[in-house]
Amino acid sequence: MKKIIFICATLNLFVANAFAQELNYEVTAKKLDKSRSNLSPKTYGTSFNFERENIDNLPQGQASSLNQILLRAPGVSQDSFGQIHIRNDHSNIQYRINDVIIPEGINGFGQVLDARFIDSASLLTGAMPAQYGYRTAGVVEIKTKDHVSKENLESGAYSEAIYGSNRTAGVNQQFSGNKNGLNYFVSGSYLQNSRGIESPTSARKSIHNDTSQDKLFGYFSYVLDAKKRLNVIVANATNRYQIPNIANQEKSFELDNSPNINSSQLDQNQTEANRFAIVALQGITASEIDYQISGFVRHSDLKFRGDNVGDLIFNGTSSNIDKSSLNSGIQVDFSKKINDKNVLRTGLYFSDTAIRDSQKNLAFSADENGQTSTSPFSINDKSRKNTQLYSLYLQNEYKPIEKLTLNGGARFDKVNSQVNEQHLSPRFNAIYQLNNKIKLHSGYSRYFTAPKAELLSNLNIHRFEGTTNQPETFRNDKVKVEKTDYFDVGLKYQATKELNFGVDGYYKNIRDMLDEGQFGQALIFKPFNYDKAKVYGLEFSSDYKVKNFTAFANVAYQKAQAKGINSGQYLHEVAEVDYSKRTSLNPDHAQRVTASAGLAYKFTKTKTNLGFDVLYGNGLRRGEANTLKMPSYSQFNIFATQKIEKFNLRLSINNILDKKYALRDGTGIGVQASQFAPRRSAYLILSREF
Repeated sequence: MKKIIFICATLNLFVANAFAQELNYEVTAKKLDKSRSNLSPKTYGTSFNFERENIDNLPQGQASSLNQILLRAPGVSQDSFGQIHIRNDHSNIQYRINDVIIPEGINGFGQVLDARFIDSASLLTGAMPAQYGYRTAGVVEIKTKDHVSKENLESGAYSEAIYGSNRTAGVNQQFSGNKNGLNYFVSGSYLQNSRGIESPTSARKSIHNDTSQDKLFGYFSYVLDAKKRLNVIVANATNRYQIPNIANQEKSFELDNSPNINSSQLDQNQTEANRFAIVALQGITASEIDYQISGFVRHSDLKFRGDNVGDLIFNGTSSNIDKSSLNSGIQVDFSKKINDKNVLRTGLYFSDTAIRDSQKNLAFSADENGQTSTSPFSINDKSRKNTQLYSLYLQNEYKPIEKLTLNGGARFDKVNSQVNEQHLSPRFNAIYQLNNKIKLHSGYSRYFTAPKAELLSNLNIHRFEGTTNQPETFRNDKVKVEKTDYFDVGLKYQATKELNFGVDGYYKNIRDMLDEGQFGQALIFKPFNYDKAKVYGLEFSSDYKVKNFTAFANVAYQKAQAKGINSGQYLHEVAEVDYSKRTSLNPDHAQRVTASAGLAYKFTKTKTNLGFDVLYGNGLRRGEANTLKMPSYSQFNIFATQKIEKFNLRLSINNILDKKYALRDGTGIGVQASQFAPRRSAYLILSREF
């Protein structure tokens, strides 16, 4: 009997101790989460949030790409090659995971981040505080999942399979767990289909457009003690693409002993590999200073392989391109609550990027009258360069009265690259709680935006003189840093507990505005500047949630005008450069009106979820010097999910009306080919939590 009592007491003590450890871990983790959020408050500028429920209510749910999620925010417009533009900026988007900047890499059109590891995401834009720099059109703040299921915190698994249109097939596997202070989440996925990028025609089937993509993401968090934890993030994405063809194109050049081939038979391919790792020590000091010290490294590799025979016949030149980059650095952030009215924040950032660029080209001899030889010759080139970025910021959050919060500070940025520039940027923000329903915000930020080091090139363009790949001009002024004065004002109105509205207006005065274009055969963007530009707009947002019903609607009007191409002139026609000096023009990525809306409803008894959404845009720019615009478009999507015992079944239909619409028609500054959005596509997704 005594033995039984002893065993029971021991078991009770063991269970109680295990429960206490688990409870202590949860309390510590929440305390450290709050400490990390103190480093980077998101109450300034404009914020649009996506919770896990919002992502689940998209047509493809967790299987949606990150860009497709962001397209549901106001002021975000879609472009070809998977690109998005925020408030009429070209690219200029920063991604952060758990408040650590993801180092930049070489991207053609592949998605590096998989939405399946996202617990929540926020799109920050407008006049932001001093801790945000370099990429400021939009900052995407991602909070990773801690667990597959929030109901099971100890361990869990999630399996998913997708099958659908365009020969789509894919799988995803997730694992998570919590043991002895170590919290982990791992997600791996594979996807293949026959529509890797936008088709150059409106046909339902695309020619030579297969893709295979694999992604891996891991998040590991270990609590060292009650005030410290170590976070590790590792990720890898390898995307392989065929470059789509247009059949029956006319042959433009003569090649000795060339076979009689159709343009549909061209075989161009591009592979993009990106992998990064982040190690972050985060915690609270004895003097109650919140901190996070992070080190990061990212390696990117891009390979483009042309079709030597076909490219020479149809384009007059053929290229094999290899680009790689190694980006490493450190980010440090501190926050200290001085008293009830003041919070001081400071931090620094440094990165070094080593770029390797190699090209093997074939071209014909040519003069002002055209091709002079039918035998191609080789033009090879290599270049290396390093770019360093340095940043330091200091700011103070001041609350003079209960309803008013002020934030003032400055950020010093320096870049050593093809050009060496530095700047001190002031930042001012204010938030006023007018009453319990209306919150006003306004701000001014000076932004310093360095060109992407991975896209800059030191290759010798004079090597193409006297060939079929010779540009109209050899002028090639160096790409400059963009400087912006950004003004932002807006309000949030909570009409009822369920219904919210938002209105935001902004104005940007820009010098040396950065833009990018796809010049040449490889789908790699190249940057250039406009001397000056002005961008302004107005956004409306709304969301509604009551019990099992959710809905949202957003619309934005925006206008951008730029003047004077003043770098990378060889990329353009001489007439375009001259026209841009005389007349303000619309950048190719400018779109006047964008809109998105959607709703979803859950039937509790039948465990069914139904929803739809729509995306609208009135067209990107086209024509000589971007003087015209593409037709407007709208895309309607629907979905239905059904829980059957332990399985979840999702049917998603995109572009249900099967509308044919082009994002690009092959004209405009920096636009080389037409791109059509996908036709009606249906997908079946089967998933299960374990």
